[in-house]
Amino acid sequence: MAGVVLKKITKAFGDVIVQKDVDLEVVDGEFIAFVGPSGCGKTTLLRMIAGLEDITSGDLYIDGARVNDTPPSERSISMVFQSYALYPHLNLKDNMTFGLRLKKTPEAEIQERLDYASSILQLGPQLHKKPKELSGGQQQRVAIGRTLVNRPKVLLFDEPLSNLDASLRVQMRIEITKLHKRLNSTMIYVTHDQVEAMTMADRIVVLQNGKVAQVGTPLELYHNPDNLFVAGFIGSPKMNFMKAKVLELTDQGVIVALVDKTPVTVQVEHDTLKVGDAVTVGVRPEHIDTTCSTQCGDGSKKDCFTGVIQVLEQLGHETQIYVEAKEIESDLIIRYFDVAEIALDQEFSFKFPAERCHLFKEDGMACKRTFKEIGSKE
Repeated sequence: MAGVVLKKITKAFGDVIVQKDVDLEVVDGEFIAFVGPSGCGKTTLLRMIAGLEDITSGDLYIDGARVNDTPPSERSISMVFQSYALYPHLNLKDNMTFGLRLKKTPEAEIQERLDYASSILQLGPQLHKKPKELSGGQQQRVAIGRTLVNRPKVLLFDEPLSNLDASLRVQMRIEITKLHKRLNSTMIYVTHDQVEAMTMADRIVVLQNGKVAQVGTPLELYHNPDNLFVAGFIGSPKMNFMKAKVLELTDQGVIVALVDKTPVTVQVEHDTLKVGDAVTVGVRPEHIDTTCSTQCGDGSKKDCFTGVIQVLEQLGHETQIYVEAKEIESDLIIRYFDVAEIALDQEFSFKFPAERCHLFKEDGMACKRTFKEIGSKE
């Protein structure tokens, strides 16, 4: 096991810079996930750690040693790729031990390592089979086993579950999480699936255009995004955003006016804000209050907005409601945790709880929220 440290790592292909001054410290035994949109450089960063891409500038340390010029075979790392890359003519035992035999590892040691990896991955009864006789999930376990027999200090994963169907992805997610707990090894995992990152990783690195947008635990990124990009990237469905202007700064938070001039209070610090500033209000679909949609008369709809339902996605355990809210010139996604007895083109009322809203300044940076969420480390 070993820690990994990146200091000002930059990667350029000619005049095109794909990574710029990336600083990151992965603690020994930590599970880190790289996420970001296509083209953000997450796989390139992983390949630099593996030694499969040269580092243009900066320093990379594994287990305290600078490895910029160290060949991949000498870095004490192993990598699981998106494709299984198994030899179809070899059985599982030979697939898993092929690299050890190339290194002329003693037969007794090969057997010991094979027994260890196959027992962890529950492949013992399958070792005589060839890859074509296995399911996709079993083949991926073999690919992981091939890395484990090398006893690496750092395990790297490059979107290893993307070729599996939905149910197998859930199963393999659980297996890799259990594997990390058993091995207590350092793992760096690249994925485009934020559910994988949120459920598996100790910390998540969100990349944007080759730079680190934010690093934090899954709940830190969810509850306290640093900027508009992270707020919109983490969470599914994504956060709703609405343009506004600052009306008043109070002890309870910031009062802003949406397009229709209706005031909305947001519980955030406002040291750097002033009245009249252009801001963006953000609220997650699951945090929009829908109780006023069933209330009527006697002023019970105070502070409520109304929109028209455009699309309904009934998922059984929840309903995703797409609302056109003309009064705030915005289309919203509202997440209702049950079956909703509503219909298309129906009016639907809702409001924005002050403690659940986020506020972003004109430069896209977030104002610090004063409401402490359950599970937040603030």
